[in-house]
Amino acid sequence: MKLEKRYALEAKNRGITLIALIITIIVLLILAGVTINLTLGENGIFRTAENAGKNYMDAQERELAEIANFTNALNDILGSTGGNDTDAPGTNYELLKSVAEVGDYVKYDTGISSVGENGIVTFRVLYNDDTYGLQIISDKNIEQVKVGADGTDNLTAWEASMNDYNNAITTLNEKAEYYAQSSPYALDGRCVGSVPTIGVDGKFNAKNTEVEGTLYIPDDYTIPTGWSSRDTGCEKLEDTNYTTDQTAMETSNIYITGENYWLASRAVVSDSTICNVRVRSIDTSGNFYVTYVCRVFPYGTAYSAAGETGLRPCISLNPNVKVISGDGKTEETGYVLGI
Repeated sequence: MKLEKRYALEAKNRGITLIALIITIIVLLILAGVTINLTLGENGIFRTAENAGKNYMDAQERELAEIANFTNALNDILGSTGGNDTDAPGTNYELLKSVAEVGDYVKYDTGISSVGENGIVTFRVLYNDDTYGLQIISDKNIEQVKVGADGTDNLTAWEASMNDYNNAITTLNEKAEYYAQSSPYALDGRCVGSVPTIGVDGKFNAKNTEVEGTLYIPDDYTIPTGWSSRDTGCEKLEDTNYTTDQTAMETSNIYITGENYWLASRAVVSDSTICNVRVRSIDTSGNFYVTYVCRVFPYGTAYSAAGETGLRPCISLNPNVKVISGDGKTEETGYVLGI
């Protein structure tokens, strides 16, 4: 009897151990499932790490894009104040010659801080071809230039005006050259109305060319007091150099500016009523005008006069000048230059 109870107890102990083992296995399987889900599931450790890495890359790309935008904005600011760092990233540098159309606006840096806005003056494209190269002209007058001398029936004043007349084209061109000498983009300068053709070096050919000759008082005139002959001393006579620029400006609608401005060209009127020498100009409405600097009448009276009119320089640009910004279609969006 005691032996039977012992076997029964041992059997009971073995049963409990088997059930405990099964339960343990089940618990382990559940834990394994939970662990796998935490590790590989939709919100698991690996998927979370993968998403974190992707988010980091996206943030890095956004940061690089913001840096590029900031760099472009900085380049635009530098360009609008004459900056020309062509190595700056994110800026599209195109040769002005390849994109500019006649009449387009250019923010030209004269290199002279007292002119325009810290040296920047609005110009327009006047020529862009193989004959005349890349030329721009100021949209408005840059300065006023006086030609001639005031005086009535005064031989000294008349001779001073005559001298101004003889040298008018040279004087006006030299005034215009001033706005090319300090600019990093210019090759040469001249006054509108002078010879517009250029050489292989980009410099203007014979821009000071004047027709040679001597103006004489007509035989039926009374020679003014103090003159020893009918030779007035006007050695440089009429020219028609202005016609090329005039046609180009009218075609591109940049002829009328609302201001008077000189043309580097001269005219002579000599008939039975007057002997008159003049420098050509354009008035506020775009009408062709001539300003007399000295004249003689048949009754022997000589007059001189001075005219003060605006200067519109024409600039021959380096053909390798580049565009930093702007589309050239308005004054506000004019091309900003770089080299």
